[in-house]
Amino acid sequence: MLPGVDSVENAEPDPTASQADPAIARLTEEIRARRRAAGLSHAQVAARIGYSRQYVSLAERAGRGLPSADLIRALDRALDGAGALVELHQAAALSRSRQRQAWQAPTGNMLVPVELPSTTPEAVVRADAAESVAFARRHGGHGLHEAVLEQFEAEVLRLAEEFLEEPASIVVRRCRDVRDELFRLLDQPRWPQQARTLHALAARTCGYLTVAASDFFGQNAAAEDHARTAWQLAELADQDELRSWIRSVQSAIAFWAGQWQIADALAAEALTLATTRSGASRAIVMRARALARLGDITALRATAGIKVPEQMHAGETGIVLFTDMNRQRCLGGAYLMIGEHGNARTHLEQALDGYEQDRAFDYAVIAATRLDLASTHLARRDLHAAIEVTKPVLGMPDARRLEGALRRLRDLRATLATDPHRDDPTARAWADQLENFAATTVLVG
Repeated sequence: MLPGVDSVENAEPDPTASQADPAIARLTEEIRARRRAAGLSHAQVAARIGYSRQYVSLAERAGRGLPSADLIRALDRALDGAGALVELHQAAALSRSRQRQAWQAPTGNMLVPVELPSTTPEAVVRADAAESVAFARRHGGHGLHEAVLEQFEAEVLRLAEEFLEEPASIVVRRCRDVRDELFRLLDQPRWPQQARTLHALAARTCGYLTVAASDFFGQNAAAEDHARTAWQLAELADQDELRSWIRSVQSAIAFWAGQWQIADALAAEALTLATTRSGASRAIVMRARALARLGDITALRATAGIKVPEQMHAGETGIVLFTDMNRQRCLGGAYLMIGEHGNARTHLEQALDGYEQDRAFDYAVIAATRLDLASTHLARRDLHAAIEVTKPVLGMPDARRLEGALRRLRDLRATLATDPHRDDPTARAWADQLENFAATTVLVG
């Protein structure tokens, strides 16, 4: 149990609010006010939304940072926010991003600190707080104070969200910093239970970097290295759901490397380890895609029909969370691979509608879905529909042009080089647009 959780529930307004970003404070105060107006305790709200009481309590404390977008959406529904909490969260996320830009400036593909002007006291306060946190971590002895572990847990959860919402190159740098701090702590003797917690958190950061290396930057060798370390750490943490996530991520790496038998075996292992809806859904679609490439349609259909558990976990957020929409999207991709274009189109359109309504910030997945839909249209020889569905993708900022989109662009361009498209002026003009898009992805930028 976290210190202060019981007292916070019926205390006066959050004492940390005056020290936090005002936009985050407005959000946490609104959550608190709506919960109290509904006459609900933290435990009652937690039971309604499937999160722990700890996470609900921390969502009302501005000093703990910005709660995850998934948690806020769940709270908005449970507390009849009608979108008010979601809007406050979006404003707070924008404010946080602007503050970070005030003390970090880009140089090439890296970020370096810059001198803080005297007119930005908030940035100075944040930098001072970071130094205090670093001191506490350095002087924890063999046993870390519980607050240190809570801080790391909050940072690791936020990183999962930030990978979806901010430019990948920025978040990778922050993730690497957190991972390095965790590694430093693990290089020292630790109490067994705290060591397992640190191993789990370090496994997640290595998993994040695995996804970034593979799906964002197309660096499979680096992804494999991160993934092997993540697996070793997950074994030391002794958490099956964490093991399942890592095996599914490794399956995806093998799949995109054309190692479909290996991808199938890794996904099958991930499925046996999965205990939550998200974990099982991810393993199912990883295996379905591998089976599609192997041509085992019977096994593909059997795998796609597996019933997933209802259990969710509060730690499954951001790039770790595998939603029902994502399951629809990836199964659509599997059906596309075996030539069932109508079935693929149905799955992909349903997924796209869901993402654009509920997860519009998930730009990488939306881009991949639109490009897969374009392939279904081309298979039906509907060039106009294919061009239309890709227009939002081709207009994306350079920093959001990632490897997931580039992989699908290669397939589209290969199709356009065949009959009946290669002699069509409209198809050739579109192929040139796809080429220009590929030339300005982060891979070559």
